[in-house]
Amino acid sequence: MTIDAQATEAKSARPAGPLPGGDEADTPRHDDTSGGSRAPLAIALIALAAAVSAPYWSPALYRSLHLRPPAAEWQARQEVETGRLVQSVADLDRRVGELAAALAKANDQAAAAKAAVGASETRARVLVLMQLRAALRRPVPFDAELKAVRALGGRIDELEPLLAKIEPYAANGILVESQLRQEFATVTDVIGRADPRSLPLKWLSNATGWTPVPVEPDAIRPIAAAEHAQALLSDDNLIAAVEELGALDISAGGPARVWLDEARARITANQAIDRIAEMIATTIPRLPPRP
Repeated sequence: MTIDAQATEAKSARPAGPLPGGDEADTPRHDDTSGGSRAPLAIALIALAAAVSAPYWSPALYRSLHLRPPAAEWQARQEVETGRLVQSVADLDRRVGELAAALAKANDQAAAAKAAVGASETRARVLVLMQLRAALRRPVPFDAELKAVRALGGRIDELEPLLAKIEPYAANGILVESQLRQEFATVTDVIGRADPRSLPLKWLSNATGWTPVPVEPDAIRPIAAAEHAQALLSDDNLIAAVEELGALDISAGGPARVWLDEARARITANQAIDRIAEMIATTIPRLPPRP
């Protein structure tokens, strides 16, 4: 028999009950577990009762239990959501304000840029007008200045009719008053050669206004007009001299016709000079100061 078998046999032979030495025999024991299974059930019943009766609890009871009423909980959530919504609206307002400020700034910058471009164009227009005015005051070509005025200033309604009249003279220029007075001597010589009176009678007639030889008035009318026009030129009255000579029937292509056309062009040029001066005088004060 083995040792394990012997031990098993001795154990089975041990009597039940207390042993003489005070030890108890190994008897089967049964634990009482019925109390442990009731505790979770009780907790569940308490929780169910609390959940059912919670809507009827007073605020004081909630405070004593350190709990928050459902309405307060809902209100707190609403306050949180409202706070988030208010913050979102505030952020949106801030962004809209920033965009509005940026748009206003962009509009101001665009307006300033447009004004600067307009001022630059106006200054350029004034400059070319001043150059054209200076050229018209001298007997020099002004075709380049005329092209610049039309390129930068466009067709100026109040000035264009005058420029159109003097444009044929742009390549060579227009004689000034002093030159016209000198050139008028050729006109008087040509008209004087057509005088039917002899030189002594002509001198006597010019000195006294009387001639002993009857002469047709139409024959001496050009001579008298030329002499009157020369006197007007001496008084710097170019317009009256042109009117006096323009009343005569002057043949085309002759010296008198050439001088008359040049004189009329000078009168128109002087009018253009005065008009340009008025335009410059009214435009410069409106220009903004340079940055």
